[in-house]
Amino acid sequence: MSITREDYGQLPDGRTAELFTLTNAQGMVLRVTNYGGLLLSLEVPDRDGKKADVLLGKKDLNGYLAGHPFFGAITGRVAGRITGAKFTLDGTEYQLDKTDGDNCLHGGRDGYDKQLWEPTALEEEGASVLKLRYIDPAGHNGFPGTVDCTVTYRLTDAGELVIDYAFLTDKATPLAVTNHAYFNLRGEGNGDVLGHEIQILADTYAVANDTMTLTGEVRSVEGQANDLRQPVILGERIAGIHLHHGDNYFFQSGRTAEPRLVARVREPESGRVMECLTTEPGVQFYSSAMMEDTETGKHGNYFKHAGLCLETQGCPEGVNQPDTLGDIILRPGTAFTSRTIYRFSAE
Repeated sequence: MSITREDYGQLPDGRTAELFTLTNAQGMVLRVTNYGGLLLSLEVPDRDGKKADVLLGKKDLNGYLAGHPFFGAITGRVAGRITGAKFTLDGTEYQLDKTDGDNCLHGGRDGYDKQLWEPTALEEEGASVLKLRYIDPAGHNGFPGTVDCTVTYRLTDAGELVIDYAFLTDKATPLAVTNHAYFNLRGEGNGDVLGHEIQILADTYAVANDTMTLTGEVRSVEGQANDLRQPVILGERIAGIHLHHGDNYFFQSGRTAEPRLVARVREPESGRVMECLTTEPGVQFYSSAMMEDTETGKHGNYFKHAGLCLETQGCPEGVNQPDTLGDIILRPGTAFTSRTIYRFSAE
């Protein structure tokens, strides 16, 4: 295991972003920048030991600065859509940026994905570690309270990408942070993910309208195309899934103290398997249904269903409808801590 650091490029304000390369004993290689905490690439071996980069992304920093659909980014304060770009908390109404129609998407125009995080590179027994810290000031993007944010990436010798979150606030604020990684277990740029076998161990989901705004209603997956409790080939279900998009799922056990298995993805040709374990109460599954054919990637253009996301988090619209969708308010004196693990193997 090892970790190295080098310059990644210059930001418009003159600051320099850094590139960190983490390697484990299996030969997996993870590349991360402290700009937005972006997961740039992850090389994973198949059943024959041949490695491929399983993360969608851009080829360089300029590509990310020009705009992208949150490839591998730390996303918050609230990942997902807040209806009407506003909420009321403790008697005060807060107005946010309207970045998706009338809604606020992924924390606003200047969210966590666009910040230069303070990095600390570490090596632990059995893991290479990158710790990132950012102080999100009160009023930024319209949110109340100053939030002290720490996100830690670990690449372990057990073939795991472990993401730990530790957040503190000095005033009550909504928080539903995640990582927006797009995975293709065939290798990025190597076709779509419709042949992937997917399983999500969730009984219920949040109903969305035609703009993917959550209505506040929660339904059972029983008898529906989005029932992924048993492994299914994604392409055999995608036509029946709302807008071919994917849903915000809830786990019966809610938020847990320790990570538990919530999803499993397998790519039959390569044999690569990704298991997702988390302490979070839900996951937003996204099938890249809104990916444009003109979205440039690392080696050419991506297209619809070029990758899939398993965004573990609290439900974003819980800020307005906590009774049905879950409370996502972080208050002073209470630390938000969370762990998500993406575990890779081949069979």
